[in-house]
Amino acid sequence: MDVGNSDEALREVALDIAEGADMIMVKPGLPYIDIVRRLKDEFGMPTFVYQVSGEYAMVMAAAGNGWLNERLVALETLACIKRAGADAILTYFAKRAAEWLTE
Repeated sequence: MDVGNSDEALREVALDIAEGADMIMVKPGLPYIDIVRRLKDEFGMPTFVYQVSGEYAMVMAAAGNGWLNERLVALETLACIKRAGADAILTYFAKRAAEWLTE
């Protein structure tokens, strides 16, 4: 798909739904949160986002260099994806996010 053409993403998902898809999966997550919102608004189907390893690695590298706070940025990225309309998020931060959210 052309990354600059969100209409193309909607057409591709419409084809998947026509073929019987039960849910929508968007990956990577952060670069496509605008697509997540459009898909949720257009189709109203269960929408899952996969926050891929590259997104995780960017946060971890920056945190490792002291450029940002891992916990704050990780939770902010997850909140942004959720706010965009994700029903579920698959992330490498899952275990730590669950711990952080229950502290």
